[in-house]
Amino acid sequence: MDDFERAIRVIFTQDPSIGAAVREQANAYCDGIKARPDGWRICWDRFSQTDALEVKFWCAQVILQAMGSMAPEARLELRTKVLGWLGEVVPNTQQEVVVKNKVALIYVGLARLDYPASWATAWQDLMGLMDKGLPLVDFFLRVLAIFDQEVISDEVQRSQEDRQRSHQIKHAMRERDVVALVECWYRILTTLRTSAPQMVSDCLRVASLYIVWIEILTVANDKFLSAVCSIIAEASASASEACECLAAIISKKMPAGKKMMMLSELRVCARLEACVQKGGTSQQLLKEAEMLNSIAEAVLEAYVDLRVQDAQSASAAQVAWDSISALMPLIFWFFVHQEHQIAVCLEPFLTEFFVKVKSFVKGAERQEMETAPCHSVSLEQVRPILMQTLQLIIQRTAYPAWFQHHDPNIEDDEQHALFIRFRKSLAKIYKRIFLVDEQLGLQFVQASTAQLTQNLAGVQPMEVDAVLYLFKETGEIVKQLDQHLQAKGPLASAFVQLVECEALVNADHWAVQLALMEVYVRYGRLLALHPDLFPRYGQRVLQAFVSRGIRSSNAHVVSRACFMFGRFMKLVKAQAAPLVAQIQEALQDLLVVQYVPSALVPVQAEVSLTKVAIKGSLKADDQAYLFEALANLATASKPEELRPKLEMLLKGPAQNLTEILGNRAPGNDVAGCAGWAGRNIEAIATVSKPFTVQHASTAPAWEEVLVVVARILEKFVNQMSREIGLWRAALFLCRRMVEVLGDRFLEILDTYLPFLYATNDQADLAELTVFAHQLVCQYQQKTGPYLQKWLPQIFLRPFVVWQQLPEQSEQLKREKLELSSALLQLLKEAALRCPGAILEPHGQEIIGFLLVGLQDARELKPLQYAANAWAALLAAMSAESAAAITAFPMAQLLQRLLWSVVRMDYSDFQSQKVLNEASSILHSVMNRTQPQVHLQQTKETFQQALVSALPGLRSEAAPRRLCEVLSQDCSVKDVRTALQQCALDWRRECG
Repeated sequence: MDDFERAIRVIFTQDPSIGAAVREQANAYCDGIKARPDGWRICWDRFSQTDALEVKFWCAQVILQAMGSMAPEARLELRTKVLGWLGEVVPNTQQEVVVKNKVALIYVGLARLDYPASWATAWQDLMGLMDKGLPLVDFFLRVLAIFDQEVISDEVQRSQEDRQRSHQIKHAMRERDVVALVECWYRILTTLRTSAPQMVSDCLRVASLYIVWIEILTVANDKFLSAVCSIIAEASASASEACECLAAIISKKMPAGKKMMMLSELRVCARLEACVQKGGTSQQLLKEAEMLNSIAEAVLEAYVDLRVQDAQSASAAQVAWDSISALMPLIFWFFVHQEHQIAVCLEPFLTEFFVKVKSFVKGAERQEMETAPCHSVSLEQVRPILMQTLQLIIQRTAYPAWFQHHDPNIEDDEQHALFIRFRKSLAKIYKRIFLVDEQLGLQFVQASTAQLTQNLAGVQPMEVDAVLYLFKETGEIVKQLDQHLQAKGPLASAFVQLVECEALVNADHWAVQLALMEVYVRYGRLLALHPDLFPRYGQRVLQAFVSRGIRSSNAHVVSRACFMFGRFMKLVKAQAAPLVAQIQEALQDLLVVQYVPSALVPVQAEVSLTKVAIKGSLKADDQAYLFEALANLATASKPEELRPKLEMLLKGPAQNLTEILGNRAPGNDVAGCAGWAGRNIEAIATVSKPFTVQHASTAPAWEEVLVVVARILEKFVNQMSREIGLWRAALFLCRRMVEVLGDRFLEILDTYLPFLYATNDQADLAELTVFAHQLVCQYQQKTGPYLQKWLPQIFLRPFVVWQQLPEQSEQLKREKLELSSALLQLLKEAALRCPGAILEPHGQEIIGFLLVGLQDARELKPLQYAANAWAALLAAMSAESAAAITAFPMAQLLQRLLWSVVRMDYSDFQSQKVLNEASSILHSVMNRTQPQVHLQQTKETFQQALVSALPGLRSEAAPRRLCEVLSQDCSVKDVRTALQQCALDWRRECG
């Protein structure tokens, strides 16, 4: 071992005993070899002499790096050495894969530089070596694969120069060498199938890469296709690669007419039928299904192209359609395979086919095309395909036995996610068939539902679910479903037939019940359109909802049933309204709001006592769905029945609240009782959802229960934490009462606010401030007297908390910003509706806060709200008395306003709103009707603020124009234009 080899080994070794100085010396030695003009020659000589892998690797890498700068004579010398090594050494020695790859890269690099001009025989030389044994066959395939990746493939990003060189090489190879290359592939496929199956697989992979750009007839011929198809037929180890190769041949881009002529002459459909192994392994069937999908897509694409060409293409279009028809039995065989992964492979073609097929039918093209196509098919020709697809869709839509429905993580599992996507795609295909032939689709629906109800005992639950799922989807396809149901069309008949089947309606399986609920809601409108059907079928559905859904032992069914029950009730509201008392009695035990001891609640802030359920009772959300459904029915009652029915619904929760007030609640669990109270208040608020001010007769009932709730809040004023849930329930009720009682709620709300504002939580106060904003929007000027009274709570309380909020992190800053934005939005609305109410008796605090809202140009939302409020206040004050605006801190207002307007982000749409409000403010403060002395002071203050806001601005044109516009009492629009120009000039010069 000489110094050269020893230095390379030092570079590669991980031996910790070798010091940094030695490594540095080794690197320097090797760098010296690299730098020599004949360094590549030294490296090749060492490569061919040594057995050390790391030395071979290093030397080959140096040669690769040097080739770009080598003289043509040097490359010729290197080429001779490489060919000699391949012919003499490779057949007799075992080479490492990394070495073979490096030499293949050298060969490819030489070919890229010199073929065809300086090395016309590059491929002939390589093919000539194949007779020397399998190692050279392997090298031949390895070079072709690497050549595709390094030089030819369009999937690799290359420079313009490299793309041009690639085109030159491909053109030369088509002219000189492709036929010979394909002949070599054929020899490998036919002679090494048994002795070297791995090389056959590699050969097929290489062929698939080159088929994209070589002349197609070199491989699309009887000889080559027979070799490929025989590998598929034998189900050999190379069958998967053979499938990919055959698909590549058929899918190759070419004129549609030429492709169909080729497929016809080569009898491709017959070859497929002969070579596909229906009894093969799952992996082989998977590859065959993928191949069939690719071929079918290629034929479909050709037909779509040919049918819109001139009349001369009609015969080729007919061949394409015949080919599609011939492929369909094979497609359906794979599509119905029990392993859904295999069926999934055909979904892309089927989806594309049914997207296009409507336009293929005679007559349909007149609506979609300007000129008639040269080829069309009749509906009778398409119907067998449609019908067979419909029948198979039901089979494929059924969930497989392995599907874990109750696993919450199924969407993260690849197999489950694949099936869910597949099922959705099947539903789309199903809908597409209806668009082609709605009559056939409706007949199929009638037949499938009839077969289901007549043979229910022999149908598996998941197959029942599939039929019901597709029936439900049909309701989304039919246009104007209400009209269809009104006319008692096929879907109406099918729905009645399903509901008439007692065994189906009373089925125990959870999946069947879930599917039935979807059907009830989709088609329940029929029972409202034909009230005569409701006594028989509507009540049967209601009974099923209660007994098989809401009272199911399956928690998922219960939750879904409670939700869907409410949706169904809305459909049959008028018909079911007389039954509200009976329905409530049937659900009475489930509507009981249970007491939950606080000791049973997990110690975590996210869980509220109002959301905890006792085993055997409904979850809070599910119970809420029932309360709302019953309340919906109650609102459909006669006016004289409305209040009694409401009181019936409120009775349970109201009695519980009364028990709590009378200290008759269980134990001394204050937190538990407060949580129980919160759940009852939440139930009361939920009942109110369907009610509005239009239901005036119910107002006394609401007022009675609100008195009780007020006493509850007073009792638990110290139990308003988020975990208890009482505070949130009370706010929910207040929001609802604004809609239900209207003006009558203002006086009652007066007793609620002190309890609601007994919190220091930033999020709660922000939510309360949003509610206060809702009140001002709802009641407008009517809130004026109340605002003056409420200000200590609705403004000062959140304001004090806001002042104390820390800002040590981005999260804390965001929380503080949310509260300030909510307060500014409230003040903005109050300033618009009743400006006088917010200035007394806490005007100083409010004015100071509004000034803070103007100071940060980066936060456009609070800036906009603050500008809105200032504009409204100034407009209102100037309307009363022009001199009144002098009471405001004008210097601070103008300085902060102009500073922020100039620096805000004008790419944000909110900036334009701020600009408008700022212009309105300037227009108000420069009102010429105010006393001259005050106006002069304001002008001076404005000019100082403008100079301060535009430091460094050299041009005075825009500021001067703004001052002129304001002094001339121009429109707000003119002020806006001039103000924006000031900002633009400053940003251009100084920003």
